Amino acid sequence: MLSRNAERIYWLGRYIERAEDTARLLNVFSHLMLDLPQSHQLDWSVLLKIMSVEADFNKRYDTVSEENVVRFLLTDLENPGSIRSAVRAARENARTLRDMIPLEGWEMLNELNLFMKRSPEDVYRRRHRFQCLTDIIARCQCFNGMIQSTLSRTDAYEFLSMGEFIERADMITRTLDVATGILLHRSEEASAFDSHIWMEVLKAQNAVMMYRTVNGPRISPEAVLQFLLCRNDFPRSSKYCLTAMRQLAETLPRNQGFLSSIDNLTASLEPYGNPQELVPATLHELFDEMQIGLNELHNIITNTWFLSAAAVAAETQSQTQTQTQDETS
Repeated sequence: MLSRNAERIYWLGRYIERAEDTARLLNVFSHLMLDLPQSHQLDWSVLLKIMSVEADFNKRYDTVSEENVVRFLLTDLENPGSIRSAVRAARENARTLRDMIPLEGWEMLNELNLFMKRSPEDVYRRRHRFQCLTDIIARCQCFNGMIQSTLSRTDAYEFLSMGEFIERADMITRTLDVATGILLHRSEEASAFDSHIWMEVLKAQNAVMMYRTVNGPRISPEAVLQFLLCRNDFPRSSKYCLTAMRQLAETLPRNQGFLSSIDNLTASLEPYGNPQELVPATLHELFDEMQIGLNELHNIITNTWFLSAAAVAAETQSQTQTQTQDETS
């Protein structure tokens, strides 16, 4: 596979996962704000912290209001992390890869892009927002389901899936880091609603029912953290994402650096397999380590299979041209 196509399909996976995960966060947080008493409301800046876009938001908006944050994360094309920006980028990548992905995949992304363009102005208001976000999530899931059932297991599938899993792992750690930080600093009175907030964290990963099959109906911070970090049988846990990426990379060339790095990152989760070891006050360091590690994995992917492959191709072309010139001289 050409390095430029490998990079495009990798980012296609990332963009689709980003659109779905951002829609999930917006949907869950909007419902949470309806459920919490007015005296214990969370600030909408929480979503900006999770996405690490506070500085970009402050350049464009004067106040951190519900409408401004929703607009910024949902439809603002000047925010490269917004859902509409992610969908547009995914659609553009799919357009250049139409000979590598199923026709239905291109059609689904084109329809999703048109859906985002047609979103009504009052989508920022709650009444239409929930339906819009639910539709986005469903469309992203339909695309992923179609890919799983129809895309041949070639390099294209491996790079697309690696993009999907690295984006998902990144969003999980961001969400858990901000959630634990906020809950640690809430008042004793507000802590009465902590279990409700942890339930919403599970909902953001579509994990409620799977969590209950393992832990029962009781919600505890330690059990939620252990489930979303260390379960190796739940597709939206950090460990599952890392394990899946490793398996995908095993068939790729020049994979030694990537496998070594991902093994080290996976090993950092091992001490937290026991819920008793998951003390929220001590987890910020782990989340920082995970973020740094995931960024390193992305850089290794880029340098190993995108940039180096292009360099090898350029060198091969140069040698071929030189050989041709020698033969004709």
